[in-house]
Amino acid sequence: MFAAVVPGDCRTEPLLPAALIVFAGYTVFGVTGFGASPITVPVLAHFLPLPFVLSLAAALDLASAAALGVHTKKQADVRELLVLAPFTIIGLALGVTLLVRLPRDATLLALGVFVCGYALYVMLHRGPRRPLGRAWAAPAGLLSGVLGALFGVGGPPYVIYIAGRIPDPTAQRATISLMVALNVGLRVAAFAIAGLFTGRDLWLAIGVLLPVAWAGVWTGNRVHIRLAPAKVVRIVGAVLLFSGASLIARALS
Repeated sequence: MFAAVVPGDCRTEPLLPAALIVFAGYTVFGVTGFGASPITVPVLAHFLPLPFVLSLAAALDLASAAALGVHTKKQADVRELLVLAPFTIIGLALGVTLLVRLPRDATLLALGVFVCGYALYVMLHRGPRRPLGRAWAAPAGLLSGVLGALFGVGGPPYVIYIAGRIPDPTAQRATISLMVALNVGLRVAAFAIAGLFTGRDLWLAIGVLLPVAWAGVWTGNRVHIRLAPAKVVRIVGAVLLFSGASLIARALS
């Protein structure tokens, strides 16, 4: 089954681990409003081509963010989204340009370094964040667009920005999930223009794994009311550090 879903010489064995990885990532997304791609992309990139993984993650992110946004959109701060959007578009255009030109090993190495850095930030950060000025929307949006296009991990910059602008955790989660939908929607459009959504294998993979992602979002949404998101994010940080380090080792081997 998975042999028809994935490109090249990949076989049926990756189906179960891919489904488990997707379920875990989107359970975290359901809890926090972000965090699926930092889990799914680094791990899936070990046995699937990175452009394929990025396109798959973008499609799953968009559908999952839309599903979560139906329940949380009334709690979101739309003003912050409107400020971030123009800078995100510019960053996406730059990131897609780099994606189709960078060599695979260099891209994997950069992804590993970025994921490790983000993991350390998540695990080491303590205490409340200092309020951020709206001027930080420009670098947050630009970085979000570039990182989203290059690595499928556009969340960290605007998560940091939104958390620094909106003190209420419920409003944070709602705003972040809508920003994910906006960012990924733009990313999907950019990938489509670049010709990254033309393969039959990709659409088969989306069809197989989308129900798994939605099941994860549903599970995470149920857990959200019982578990502090900060605890989940710190656990994710440890997983990300391992994933990022393994990607660096693979790129250098």
